Amino acid sequence: MSHSKDDLFTDLFADAMQQVQPIPKTDKVTSSATPVKKKIKKDIHQKTNKPLYHASTQPKATLKEEGSAWVLRANGIAPDVLKKLSCGQFPINHSIDLHGMTRDQAISELEHTLQSSLQASDRVLCIIHGRGLHSLDGRAILKNSVYQWLKAGPMSGYILAVTPAPNTAGGSCLVLLRRDKHT
Repeated sequence: MSHSKDDLFTDLFADAMQQVQPIPKTDKVTSSATPVKKKIKKDIHQKTNKPLYHASTQPKATLKEEGSAWVLRANGIAPDVLKKLSCGQFPINHSIDLHGMTRDQAISELEHTLQSSLQASDRVLCIIHGRGLHSLDGRAILKNSVYQWLKAGPMSGYILAVTPAPNTAGGSCLVLLRRDKHT
């Protein structure tokens, strides 16, 4: 019985994820946004009927690797903007911690958070994906998946730059989001 390449990867991934367990809530880093702030954002959306961001209406942009697989930059973004982002000179508007999630859960949560950040006109998103130190085979499954999704996923047109967050040893990244010209 022969297996396709996809079946082999699915089986390998399932084997690698068998021992993964969620981090206890007390150890998780939570978002800096308060529930009241989220409620206000939701109320503003309901009052203005601002359209939701959909992959089918996204701006066209191509993210290219900039010197390493962990740095991405869209055409037209100046190198000094990328440098300022990588040095932490832009304030972080929202953070998301993907530790303890499966790949599919992480991508789903990331897409939801990215849509919310765009609706709130956030400029910088911090994604905590980990370094893969606890993966069975030592590969950073979430980190690789996150960067691949940011680079070529359905919402990549809303992303201007991605770089590892300073002082995190590659365990998180900063994402510079496109500004909505209609607000």
